Amino acid sequence: MKKTSLVIDKEFVFLLLSLMLIEYVRAAYVISYLPVQAAVGNRFSVAFVGLAVSLHFISDAFSNFQVGFLMNRFGVKKIVSLSLVMCLLVLILVPVLHFNSFSVLLAAIVLGLGACPIWIIVLAKASSGARGSNMGLVYFCWLVGIAGGVILMNYLMNLYLLFAYWLLPFLIVIALIFFYLSGEHPNPGKENQTFKDILTQALTVLKRSRKILPGTLLQSIAVGMMIPILPTFVLQDLHFEYNYYTLLIMTAGITAAVLMIPLGRLTDYLKTKGMFISGFVLFGSGLILLTTTSSLKFVFLMVVVLAMAYTTYLPSWNAFVAGNIHQDDQNVSWGIISSFQGVGTMLGPIIGGLIATLGASMTIMISGFCFIAMALFYLIIK
Repeated sequence: MKKTSLVIDKEFVFLLLSLMLIEYVRAAYVISYLPVQAAVGNRFSVAFVGLAVSLHFISDAFSNFQVGFLMNRFGVKKIVSLSLVMCLLVLILVPVLHFNSFSVLLAAIVLGLGACPIWIIVLAKASSGARGSNMGLVYFCWLVGIAGGVILMNYLMNLYLLFAYWLLPFLIVIALIFFYLSGEHPNPGKENQTFKDILTQALTVLKRSRKILPGTLLQSIAVGMMIPILPTFVLQDLHFEYNYYTLLIMTAGITAAVLMIPLGRLTDYLKTKGMFISGFVLFGSGLILLTTTSSLKFVFLMVVVLAMAYTTYLPSWNAFVAGNIHQDDQNVSWGIISSFQGVGTMLGPIIGGLIATLGASMTIMISGFCFIAMALFYLIIK
């Protein structure tokens, strides 16, 4: 067994806090505020909200590829600061322009762009020391940020809508302060890169990552496939009431949050590859078994198993990725890998929606087989 010291210093903590607040704002705006205003407030149409959410994830996916190069060229602090200031300005612009369509769409796009730089810095920092433990902390903060954004935003909107909204730019300011407290983040000394140098570096990173990128892409596609059909699967295929759907989501979220850090730490004591392969098999098998029954107790059991599998493979997979990234190419490598993940997140719902024409259960089952296929792929290759 291997044991590495847990690298969690004050600077890393401030980075994690900044990430958590940014994810809170993203989730509160994109997942909670816009859909609720379409469904309840009648401020936006459902089609308009769908467009805003799609543009958000498209901007997230395609900005990842360039951000690493930009940070190398202009410096980490400048790019992260600029991204957060842009988020702050567009969030203020939305109410100033009376929530018109242009400002709402612009905010969705900029929030997708603005979250990329902090993610790349956090993942690069987590790649040092005890990778599994650090990745567990990163994704714990991500879960807390998203859950807090959705749950707290929904609650606050019922009490006082304007306060709920104006909390978002305020939290961006706090996130910016936390980032400035996270250290200097020196430029890696590549200010004079030419376009040819950048292209060569990108091709080099892609070549080194050829064993990582298939898993990154297929994972995000397989998870994304389930996003648009989960309510349909639970309500129509399993014939559960909406309250049970909410309870299932909460059960999965709480289980994942509780286990993320301990299972991340376990990665540092066991073989990383064995951990994520086991997680893939368990997750895929759980999804397939989920389509075979409508027993309430069994479904809840499978949801707990799926949350355990998710927290088994996510930190260990990212620790595996971090172990295959060269120190000199941290920013660029994480940017390219994150862009593949973003593309998969975009393609997944489209593919899942098409497969769902054959039944929501079919989408869940194929997603499960994707995870098992990934486990076999990484079991075979060295």
